[in-house]
Parts: sequence; structure tokens; C-alpha cells
Amino acid sequence: MHDSSASPKATNHLNIVPSPPVSFQRVLATTLVLSSPAIVVLFLMVLSGMLPWLAGLGAGLLIFSGLSYILYSHFQHIEDLKLFITALRHVKGHDRLPLPPAGAGSILFPEINPSLLRMAQERQQYRRELELAIEGNEAILKSLPDPLLMLGSKRRIVRANPAAEELFGSQIYGRELSGILRNPDLLEAVNEMDAQPGANPRMVRFTIYGNVEYSFEARVVRLSETTWDGIRILISLTDQTASKRVEQMRGDFIANASHELKTPLASLTGFIETLKGPARDDEDARERFLDIMQDQAERMSHLVGDLLSLSQIELLEHTKPTSATLLDGVVQNISDGLHTQLEAKNMAISIQLDSMVPVEGEAEELRQVFQNLMENAVKYGREGTTVTVKSKLYGEGSHGMRRLGRPSLAISVTDQGDGIPREHIPRLTERFYRVDPARSRELGGTGLGLAIVKHILNRHRGVMTIDSEVGRGSTFTVYLPQANMVKGAQSELF
Repeated sequence: MHDSSASPKATNHLNIVPSPPVSFQRVLATTLVLSSPAIVVLFLMVLSGMLPWLAGLGAGLLIFSGLSYILYSHFQHIEDLKLFITALRHVKGHDRLPLPPAGAGSILFPEINPSLLRMAQERQQYRRELELAIEGNEAILKSLPDPLLMLGSKRRIVRANPAAEELFGSQIYGRELSGILRNPDLLEAVNEMDAQPGANPRMVRFTIYGNVEYSFEARVVRLSETTWDGIRILISLTDQTASKRVEQMRGDFIANASHELKTPLASLTGFIETLKGPARDDEDARERFLDIMQDQAERMSHLVGDLLSLSQIELLEHTKPTSATLLDGVVQNISDGLHTQLEAKNMAISIQLDSMVPVEGEAEELRQVFQNLMENAVKYGREGTTVTVKSKLYGEGSHGMRRLGRPSLAISVTDQGDGIPREHIPRLTERFYRVDPARSRELGGTGLGLAIVKHILNRHRGVMTIDSEVGRGSTFTVYLPQANMVKGAQSELF
């Protein structure tokens, strides 16, 4: 309830600018109009001899001057009230009220000052409650995890919550809905809601395609009344990407595992039957078969591990990482871990990482990226050669900036191997795709390494380019967005 009886003394006030002086012509004209009946009566009384002319003149001057004073005070008070009311219009819910005009001038209407003050106090209390309600609604909108779009006429985006800004960007206001969501079913549902104010809410499922696919269920609602800022339609988006990826992951895992495990399982079954039968007493055959069986078992173990890793990465692919990572330590640790393989092939790794900056990304996942690329460079590089790892920064307006739309860091891994024929390059990141299947299996490859790299880079909003020349070697270059090092942001710096 509002305290309309609050005393002015209990309220903190703000001074207002003094009002301008009242127009003399206005006071004179009003005084003449209001005093004319009395002056006419006095004049008639003087003419009829009922009143001496000096007394009549004195009475007329007294009436005129007294009425002038009263009117002047009244008009001055009205000007003060105008300024007071103007100041009230700019008062917010938590501001102090301006000082009301002095009551000395309110001779004609002494109740107007306290009435206006009570009205101002009630108005301020109401505005304070309204502002608190708006702040509460804003807090609720900001805390909603699902994107929310609020549309006005002609499908224009009037407002959006932070989740929607994160998904579509902060430059969506004023744009037409089809500029960010071109799904025909969704646009049709919005048109129906706009044309039928009483229509029931519509549910629409759709997918946003790109490097990373997002699946959403949209709930389209028409408000019963258009809001003060023109909002008439709400679109609430529920992200169903994770649940759909889980379903797809199960199917892909079963299909891939059954396909790729079929050959080694058949080999193991055949060797076991042979060892239990004809080769039961043949020690040489048993030793040879057991070595082969161990290789097949290890191959299956690597395959299952890579499939699980790929499935986990695909599950999180739509979730943008929040950490920042320095990659020089990551690359050096991988190089140290490849010491045995390098020594076996008399190879070396040359690390030339200059002007390193943190990039947006999870350290462990980025370690997988460069682990795969550097291991492949060692596997497929010729004996006695060098694998080169270089870095380059790309700022505003540069080539790398255009690739990602923001400043980036590029790290390239170059081998001196046999190279890759041009026709194979577009398919290298497909799962289980091998340029030379026999050689890949011989070197222990599962055909999933570059697929894992692609999906990790998709999650990190990065890209990879592949340049290769048959007979000379290949270069794999990874572009990652530079991190905005905001105070308090989580970081993984090595």
C-alpha cells in the first residue's frame, strides 16, 4: 500500500530551478477584468452622490492593488507548480523528490501543495515498484538458459536474451527473423501467429546447418496485447542438439564398431581355432599366431578408444569452449613424447613457435589435435627427415583474420613424406577414410584421427587447411581464434 499521508519533512527533496517572473501584462489584464465590476459600482456611487469621489478613488485603488497582489502571488505559484511538475516527470523510482513550491503563494487554493506532494510520493512509490518489477523480469530473462527472441511487426526482432545473443550475435536487433533463421516451417508459424492473435502456440522443430549443426524446438506464442515497445510474438528455442547427438552417436558407434571390428575379430577367431586344432602342438606357429593376435587385439583396442573419443567430441561439438590455452607448452610436450618413434626412424622435430598468444580452447582437446597431426607426420614422413612445426599470428585485415572473422593463431605441421594425391585431400577428415588402407593398418592407424581433429576444431570454431605435393610432403595448418583475456576468465596456460 502507498503511504499517501507521508509528511514532507520525512522525504528527501531536490531543489528545482527558480521559476521565471510572472508577466506584468498578464497580471494587469487579469486584474482589470476581475476588478472592473467593483470599479463600475464605485463609479456609479460617486456619480449618484452616494460616495465622495476621493473615497471612491481610494476604494478603487485599494481594490485594484489588493487584487493585483493576490493575482501576482497566485500566478507566481502556478509557475512554481509547473516547474515542480516538470521536475517530477524526470524523477526515477529511487531518486529524491524535488522541493514543492512554498505555500505562501497558494492563497486561492491552499490545499494544492500537500495534494500535489502526496500525489508525487504515491507516483514515486508506484514507479519504484514498477522499476523493481522490470528489473526482476530482466533478471529472469537474462538467467534463462534457452534463447528467447521477441518480435514486433513484420517479424522484426525487438529484444532477445543473452542466450540468443550468444547464439546469433549481438547485432540482431531490428533485423527481420528470416535474416538469422530461414526455416520455412518456423517463418510460417510466425506468420500464422501474427495474423491470428488468438491462435494456440505452435511447436516447430528445425536444424541450423553449418560447421556445427544445432537442433532446436521452437515454441511460437502470440501475446494477447502488444507491449509498449511493440513486442507481439515470443519465440522460445529449446536446444535439442545434445539429445539428438546421443541418439546418432549410438547408431554410428554400433555401425562403425561392427564394420571395423569384423575383420580383426574374424582373424582372432580363425587363429584361436587353428591353435586349438592343427597348430596345437606347433610351437613356432603358436608364437607367430600369438604375436598376430596381440596386434589385432591392440588394433581393436585403439579402434574402440578412438570411436569413444570421437563420440564424446561430437556430443560436445555444439558447446563453445570457455578456456584459454597457450599451445607452445602443449606442442613441446607432444614432441618430447614422440622421442622413441623419432629415434626409430632417425627423424627430428623442429619447433618454430614465435609470438605465441593464448587461443580459445580446452587444453586436452587441443593436445589431441596436435598429437594426431604430429604423430601422422612422423608415421608418414621418410626416414632421416625433419617434421617442422611453425606458428603465425593473423591480426585485423589479414588472411587468417578473414578465415575465422577474428584475429587468429595458425600452427602448421609439415612432414617430408610421400605426399597425398590432390583427389584424396577433400575426404581426409571423413571417418575411416584412408589413402592407402594397407599402409595405414600396417602403421597402426584407425582412420579416425583426422575425423577427431575436424570435430575438435569445429567445437573450437577453428579450421584446418591441407596442402600436399606428391613426392615432397604435406602441410596441415590449424587456425584457432585468439582468446580475449578477460579478467576472471578461466584459463589453462602451460
